[in-house]
Amino acid sequence: MDERKDAPVTPAVGESGQDAYIRAEVEELEASPDYDVALESLGQWELAWRRFRKHRMAIVGSALFFTMVLAGVVGPFILPFDLYTIPYPDVIDSFGRGPMLGHPFGETARLQWDVLMLVVNGTRLSLLIGVLASIIATVIGALVGGIAGYFGGLVDTILMRIVDSLLTLPLLFVVLVFTKFLGSGNWLSVTIIFGLFGWLGIARLVRAILLSLREEDYVDAARAAGVGNFRIIFRHLMPNALSPIIVATTLSVAGVIIGEAFVSFLGFGVGPETPTLGNILSGSQDTIINGNWWWAFFPGAAIVVIVLGINFMGDGLRDALDPRAKI
Repeated sequence: MDERKDAPVTPAVGESGQDAYIRAEVEELEASPDYDVALESLGQWELAWRRFRKHRMAIVGSALFFTMVLAGVVGPFILPFDLYTIPYPDVIDSFGRGPMLGHPFGETARLQWDVLMLVVNGTRLSLLIGVLASIIATVIGALVGGIAGYFGGLVDTILMRIVDSLLTLPLLFVVLVFTKFLGSGNWLSVTIIFGLFGWLGIARLVRAILLSLREEDYVDAARAAGVGNFRIIFRHLMPNALSPIIVATTLSVAGVIIGEAFVSFLGFGVGPETPTLGNILSGSQDTIINGNWWWAFFPGAAIVVIVLGINFMGDGLRDALDPRAKI
C-alpha cells in the first residue's frame, strides 16, 4: 500500500482543499518514474542480437564453430611439432599408431605424421577456403541479382537466363573439370573456382528481394532527387536486403567446405603437401582396411562439427534477423 497516497493532504496557507489535493497529485506524478520515457530504444541489430542469444542451438553452433576456428588459428603455434617435421623419419610403419599419450589423435601410417597436427592445419585451410569462396560468391551474386532486380525488363531476362543455364550444370562436376584444367594443388585456385560458381543462388535471392523493394516510396523519392541507379541499388536497397544475404553467406561456407573436402578426397583439390580436411581423408583411405580408423575419424569429425556449427548459426541468424519475429 502506498502510504503517501493514503496520507492526509494539508492545505498550504491561502490554499483550498481541492487545490491542495491537485497539488499533491501533481507532485506524486512528478516523483513517479515515467516508464514510457524510460523504455530503451533498440536498433535493428540490437534486437537481432537479443533474438540470437535466446536461440539455444545458435549459441551451441557458435560455440562449436568458433572453437574450431580457434583450434585452426592457434593450434599450429602451440603444438610441440610442426607440419613439416616428421617425428620418426627412419621408421616406416604401414599401419600407423592409434591414440596414445602425446599423440591423442594417433599417428598416420608410413611417415608417422601426428593426426592432431594434420587436423588443426587442415581445419585452418578448409575454413579459409570456405570463407573466402563464400565472400567472392556473395559479392558476385549481390551484384548480378541487384542489377537484375532493380532494372528488370530485358536486363533481368538476360541475366536470369544465364543463371538458369549455369544452374543446370552440376557444380561439383564443373569444379572437377576446372581444377583439372587450371591445375589442381593450389588452394587459391580451388577457392576462386568455388567462388565463381557458387553465386547463383545468392543472385536469385537478391533479385527476388529487390523486385519488391524497388517499388517502395523512398526509391521513387531518390529517383526524383536525381540519385543515380547504382547508388540507389547499393546505398538504399542493398542494406534492406542485408539480413537474408548474411544468412545465405553463412550457410554457403558449410557447402564450400563439404565441396572442397569431396574434391580433395578425389585428388582434384588442394595438393597433399598442403593439408585440408579433404585430402587428409584421401590419404587415409588405403589404410582403413588395416584398422587405421583414427586417421579418417578425426578429420571427418572435424568436418561434421564445423558444418553442424555453421548450420545451427545459420538457423539462428535466420530467426534473429527476421523483423517479424518477437523477442
